[in-house]
Amino acid sequence: MKAIVLPKLDKNASLELSDTAIPVPGPGEVLIQTKAIGINPVDYKTLEDFTTADGLRASWAPHLDGISPLILGSDIAGIVTATGSEVSKFKVGDEVFGMIKMPGHGRVYAEYVAAPAIHLAKKPANITFPEAAAATLAAITAWQNLYTHYSVKKGDRVLITAPAGGVGHYAVQMAKERGAYVIGLTSAANAAWVKDLGADEIIDYHHFDFDQAASLQLNLVLDAGGRYPAALYEKHFAPGAALFHLPHPLKQAEMDYYQSKGFDVRYTGVFSEEKAIDAIAELLASGKVKSYIDKVFAFTEMKAAFAEMKKGTTKGKIVVTVG
Repeated sequence: MKAIVLPKLDKNASLELSDTAIPVPGPGEVLIQTKAIGINPVDYKTLEDFTTADGLRASWAPHLDGISPLILGSDIAGIVTATGSEVSKFKVGDEVFGMIKMPGHGRVYAEYVAAPAIHLAKKPANITFPEAAAATLAAITAWQNLYTHYSVKKGDRVLITAPAGGVGHYAVQMAKERGAYVIGLTSAANAAWVKDLGADEIIDYHHFDFDQAASLQLNLVLDAGGRYPAALYEKHFAPGAALFHLPHPLKQAEMDYYQSKGFDVRYTGVFSEEKAIDAIAELLASGKVKSYIDKVFAFTEMKAAFAEMKKGTTKGKIVVTVG
């Protein structure tokens, strides 16, 4: 099969299209013929930062088991072509999607992928493979923050930064599905689109002064953009508010400070979870949540897809199709 590989753990190495063996699924796995791949910033950050002391290597190394060459990617939609002996959730021919082995080595940039069955859900019939592949890491991140780390309820005031991005555009829709009052922190250029997603209010980060403005009385800040420090939001917290920072971990002293004041401020990392992907499948099937795809690239155009993502201007998701 064809796969896009990083031949060695070297930040100067480039992705290569290569022939490699079709994987054999384990007892709890299925083999998927890949139809679409969702790409994420963590993919190109792995490529760029894997060999740096403060990059991803330290946190990911325990999951890699010395596997080389490295095949990037976690987000997949495709068709089951074989099942392991312990799998009862799926059968050959089922259309599935999911985020594979996150954190870890999903090996998704390939024509065939062996994936744990518990990391997958059946693709709803009303959505395409690209729409399903998009609704994986980004959608699970939004879901885990809004439904698990903090359980959003009707009337909560929720501020979402970068609401036009991958995580953000799902988070807006999911928070609205829960009955929250959603505020999007974005640019004027994205304001109308974010309103169409369901946001009740838009704050233009070019002009809004958090220090001078009256308290927004926020129950939750989902900081997908990382534009401002937590201290800037503090005066806008309602009692017991939470702020979940997604771009990178926060310092322990900072988290301890907010905990001492009754606030839940922390970094939340995404992880593969059956409950989450099954719930997202239901939201997609009901039409309460939709995937918005900015651009689609062919499998052989992965470098161009990375270049497009690194611009930081994507609305929704970028997807790569296979075959």
